[in-house]
This record gives sequence, C-alpha cells and structure tokens, in this order.
Amino acid sequence: MVTENGVWTAADRIRARPAPPGGTKERVSVRTVRRELGGGSFGDIARELRKWKDREDYRPAIERADLPEAFERRLTVIGRELLELARVEAARAGLADFVGAEDCRAAARDLLDEALDRVDLLEERVAALQVELDRVRAVGTQAGGAAPPVSAAGEADSLAQGRAGPGFVDTAHGLKLAREANDFWGQVRDAVEAAVRQRGPMAVHPLLRALPTRLKQEGERAGFPLTEAWLRYHLLRLVQDGNGLTLVGHRFGLAEPEPDVAATPEPPLAEAVAAMGKRPFWRLFMREVHALLARGGAQTAEGILGGLDPELVAATGRFQRITPRLLRWKLRQRIAERRPFEELPDERFAALVGEAPWDGESPAEAPAARAG
Repeated sequence: MVTENGVWTAADRIRARPAPPGGTKERVSVRTVRRELGGGSFGDIARELRKWKDREDYRPAIERADLPEAFERRLTVIGRELLELARVEAARAGLADFVGAEDCRAAARDLLDEALDRVDLLEERVAALQVELDRVRAVGTQAGGAAPPVSAAGEADSLAQGRAGPGFVDTAHGLKLAREANDFWGQVRDAVEAAVRQRGPMAVHPLLRALPTRLKQEGERAGFPLTEAWLRYHLLRLVQDGNGLTLVGHRFGLAEPEPDVAATPEPPLAEAVAAMGKRPFWRLFMREVHALLARGGAQTAEGILGGLDPELVAATGRFQRITPRLLRWKLRQRIAERRPFEELPDERFAALVGEAPWDGESPAEAPAARAG
C-alpha cells in the first residue's frame, strides 16, 4: 500500500543520489518513485509526489545540472523573477492591444457620429424641401379655383404674417438648398460631358477621378459629397431623362442628338402617290372617302368628289381619272365585298363606322353604326 511517508522517503533517496560518472542525475518522477518502492498505484504515488514537490520546491532542470546548492537557490529565484517579468510583459502587451482596439473603436464611433450628424443635416434639408414642395402644390391647387378678393392692405398683412411665421425660414432655406443642388449638379453634368467628349465613354470610377478637384471641394462645402454611388445615380437619371448622356455597357457616353421628326416636312401628296402602286393608291383613296363620309354624313358621288382633297382627286389620273360614275361603281363594288359603306335610296352613300378607323381594305365590323 502506498503511503505518504513511503513516497516522500523514496523521493528523498532519489534526489540525494549522485549522478553516475559521465551521466545525468536521476529525475524524481512517478515512474522512478514507483521503481524505488517496488510497485504501487500510479495515481496514489502521483498524488503524494505532488505534495512533496510543492514542499521541497523541486526544480529538476536545475538540480540535474549538479550545481552548488547556493547557486541552485539563486538560479531558482532568478527563474521565478524572469517568469514573473514575462507574465508582466505579456499582460502589458495584452493591455496595449486592448487599448489599441479601444482607440480604433473610439475612432469608429467618432466617424459614425459624424456620419449620423450628416444624415441629420440631410434629413433636415429634405424636410425643408418637402415643406416647400407641399406649399407649391397647395398654391397650384388653389390657383385652379376662384380665389376670394383680398384688399391690398389685407394681402400685405397676410404676407407679413407669413414671413414672420416659423415656416418661412425653413421654406427659404429649402429654396436656397434646391437652387444650390441644381447649380451644383448642372456643373457636374457639364464636367462629365467635357470629360466624355475628350476621352470617350468612361466608367464611373475614372469619371469621378477626371472631375475637377474644385468641383469636389465645392460639393463637400455645399453638403453634396461626390461619391461613385451618387455620381452613378445622377448619371443614370440623366440617361433616363435623355439629357445628353447614354449608357454603353457600364460606361457613360454622349448621346447622339435625335432627329427632329416634327420639323421634317412631309412629302407632297403628288410625290407620295408617285411612289405608290395602283392597289395601295385606291386603298388610300377609298379610305379618304370613308373618312369624309364618317365626318360629314351621307353624300352623293358628286358631293364626295367635291369634298375630297383636289390633289388627291387629280392624282387619280395616274391610274384612271375618277368621275362620279366611276366612284359610284367603286362604292357599290365595295359594298358587295362587305366593306363599311352603305347605299341609300336617293343615290347617296354613307359610311359604317366601327370602333377603329377603317384601313381602306378590311371588311366592315359587325355590328357597325351608320355615320350621320
């Protein structure tokens, strides 16, 4: 049975035993103590040996060097001091890391506070602009109705009261901000167009770098910082509104001016007829006849020819000059083909009007109403 006294005695014997010639001193361990005792439980020996090491302050690395006892004690003290110094340095390094992390967090908090202040400022500006927008809408709504008569003195008093009211300053501030924003983004658009005109289509990042530094500083002072996101947003708005820019892939370029369709004069009727074949021309002619009857009601063949465009009537000579007799024959032929015409008992003809204008060839829709 393993006892405390037996373990401690065996450990003392092993510790006092000198090192063999040319070898190292034997170390006091559970294995050597068990061999010294001749057996026993490893767990019991380890428990009692731990108490012995704490009591004797056993340092095997120093004792196995076979140094003088005084030097061993001094070396042990130095080792303890070095260990404590290492612990202090480790704690100091950890504290420095903690302080550095705290500084980073403080800087991040300051940056966040500054960003939140900027957000608050922008929200105030948006609120002021919204107030001005609501006021303008209200004024526009009131302008649509009859306003009660107001004397000049009453109007002056009302204006003075409005200016003295608390909302006047916000409204004026909102108008000022709106003007500044319009002027600033107008300058940005001009600078972007100049850069694209000089270098060709560009992406947002090189466009932002190409903008003048003065413009960026002006945006910072006015509260409109130029970032890639803001620049992309406004350029996309310009592209959507058709204000001189176009998007080619991921690059912005100058949009080609669209032809002025309204200013292009239509070709004369004679030129248009000259480019037509026989069938398209008579289709156009009968469509005009149908439109005339739909507008003016039932008419005779003579009345129809008198109401048509003289150039159109004259253009029939290219194929077969129209006469009242020929027109009656064409109308009766189309009535037989179920086109949207109707002959009345007094040799008048009427147009059957559907939901959509007649194309000059399709059969009449069912049901169709007589025009006039």
